[in-house]
Amino acid sequence: MTAAAVPAGLELLEHLCRVAANASPAARGLVSTATSGLLGRGWLPSVDSLIETTAHTLDIAPHDLRAELPWLQQSGLLETAENRVISLGCLFATRKTDLTLVLDDKHEVSLLGPLAALAAPIALQHAGVIRGRCALNASVSLRLSADEEGVHTRDPEGVALFLPAWLAVGTPTSAMAAGVFFADDDALADWQTQNGDPAGMPIVSMFFAMAASDLGGKLGQALAPLFSHLPDFD
Repeated sequence: MTAAAVPAGLELLEHLCRVAANASPAARGLVSTATSGLLGRGWLPSVDSLIETTAHTLDIAPHDLRAELPWLQQSGLLETAENRVISLGCLFATRKTDLTLVLDDKHEVSLLGPLAALAAPIALQHAGVIRGRCALNASVSLRLSADEEGVHTRDPEGVALFLPAWLAVGTPTSAMAAGVFFADDDALADWQTQNGDPAGMPIVSMFFAMAASDLGGKLGQALAPLFSHLPDFD
């Protein structure tokens, strides 16, 4: 599929699948070790300390790990600022967001957006609960239950979402964070009207399960090798 043939709203998914397939062992090791620390402790050390830990744990030369940083930044697979990691795999944020994934009722991590929510349990190969709020009415909470195969229950049942178009303007992580969930189709339609019908892919409740399986499955499976060094959270 060429870039021109990618439907509006799926450009980011195609980009992430492509770069994940090209990630080197050193790049995968760095993202995996960082994610393990974030899920296990809830915070991460400096980038310098992360490189040292990854080098020791996976027996990869520190200079090989550091050499991957520019590519990881550009691809959106690891975002840093002031020697700190701020996002991982274009799925997880180290700073609190309104969308979270809870593993084993105790390991909680912030998610960047709805596409990240659909993909994360599959990428981690671990069941969890996704908690968020309706983008039109923040007083309405959303809860999605997922396992290694993706989202299987949702509350409310009418959950919908919007994936914005991404024409490589802005970072992949900002594009991921621009996606939004809604409590129902009416909220989605009202939000589109209020925002001038932005370019992208609206996914109404009728097609939510299909999107969760197809889109979440494709991205989650593509990103899974980035997290191959994660421990079991039992």
